[in-house]
Amino acid sequence: MEKQKMRQLMIQRLEKIAVDKRRQPQVESIYREFFQSDLWQAAKSVGVTIATDFEFPTAPLIQQALAEGKKVAVPKSLPKRQLVFYWINESTTFVASKFGVEEPVSEAVADPTELDLIIVPGLIFKNNGYRIGFGGGFYDRFLSSYSGKTASFVFSEQLMESWQPEPFDLPVQQLFIGKMEE
Repeated sequence: MEKQKMRQLMIQRLEKIAVDKRRQPQVESIYREFFQSDLWQAAKSVGVTIATDFEFPTAPLIQQALAEGKKVAVPKSLPKRQLVFYWINESTTFVASKFGVEEPVSEAVADPTELDLIIVPGLIFKNNGYRIGFGGGFYDRFLSSYSGKTASFVFSEQLMESWQPEPFDLPVQQLFIGKMEE
């Protein structure tokens, strides 16, 4: 199956999961594991997108990071499929991008070397960390020169082994995987 078809099917699946009452315990389980991890404990700064309604919710991560005094940066998509992270705080204003993703109204650029951890979004994941994103290649370009830690939050329904990564794809270092409770 081609990647675009796989993306469409996964978005439909994630939209169904988003309204399922069994999703919240899965989200809480992933966050419990993540907040106890060495990855989180060691990070003084984190880069993370503002999730759309059907994606894994990132608001709890942002709130926790700010509450713990960690610095938080949120990306903006720029021309030529570039991704630049900007520092945010509790009073930052956000506007929807042309992709429907909330981006910060900020001029405080976060240099990639200042980001200890990036939470990488995705639609489809392999257990070895490879992912299929939304198709723009923004994160693959950014990660190609990023030397910090990476992680992704994944619903078990997003795991799919029946595809091959492309040469430019880069794996996420650690997946935090939840499972829907029956």
